[in-house]
Amino acid sequence: MSVQFRLRRPVAASALKRAGPIAATLVAALLLVPSASSGTYTDPSGDSGAAGDITGISVIGDKTSGQLVFKITGSNLASSALNPLFLTIDSDANPLTGDLTDHGTDYWFGMDLDGYGFQHWTGSDWVDTSSLSVQIRGNTSELTISVNRSELGNSSTFNFYASTFYVLGSQRDSAPNDGTFNYSFDTNGPRIDAVDVLTTPAAGPRAGKRFVVKPSALKLPPDGRTSTTPILPESYSCTAKLGARALAGQSIGRCTFAVPKKKARGKRLTVQLTVTYQGTTKTVPLTFKVA
Repeated sequence: MSVQFRLRRPVAASALKRAGPIAATLVAALLLVPSASSGTYTDPSGDSGAAGDITGISVIGDKTSGQLVFKITGSNLASSALNPLFLTIDSDANPLTGDLTDHGTDYWFGMDLDGYGFQHWTGSDWVDTSSLSVQIRGNTSELTISVNRSELGNSSTFNFYASTFYVLGSQRDSAPNDGTFNYSFDTNGPRIDAVDVLTTPAAGPRAGKRFVVKPSALKLPPDGRTSTTPILPESYSCTAKLGARALAGQSIGRCTFAVPKKKARGKRLTVQLTVTYQGTTKTVPLTFKVA
């Protein structure tokens, strides 16, 4: 982080900050709905040294109320003032605005088991910000942070990352290790803007030949990554029709198709490609003409 860590409002470790009844009710409602979809983000374990080790983050939002719940899991999280945890938010999902030294950050929380700080970027400095909807609770293996998007610039899509820092040893952990995660209220997970696709043959399907569809990269909002490695889905699947006839798929995701040799040339092959990534699914329609 590019700011000094200043905790405020120390409270009991079991409930780091008392929230109003409306915020508390919304948090309870969101956490008790097992079927609710959420963004699910992971980070490698054992890479933090003496700092807290973040292994996962889930984010769930209520689109109507605007309440957000972040659940951060790991070990030795926010265990003392020497070992705090930060949740950092780029509220407009644009690393070229906000604090340019920190992935375009607009808001951040800093926590240990005695309290928290919540600040926003003014364009030149960090200052305390409204926290009427904020509720933070948990322990060193799981922390839950709830905040309404009205206190995050009314964001509908934002980037974020979590980090820990051990002051005495200058050791840290960041989730993700490069850039930021993305969350959208519309998808209750990352916003997938587009999917790049490779086919074999590259020119498209041919009568009597095998045809393979494979996602090669996901396009998400800019996230400040330095790596140029493509973002790949965690899983994918296909359904297809040759004209009006369903075409069975095989192999990975059932995305390999045996195109009939007879009466296929000139027909339209339509493929529905569905990708899954960090709790979000997106279906992309693809159309080809059989040669």
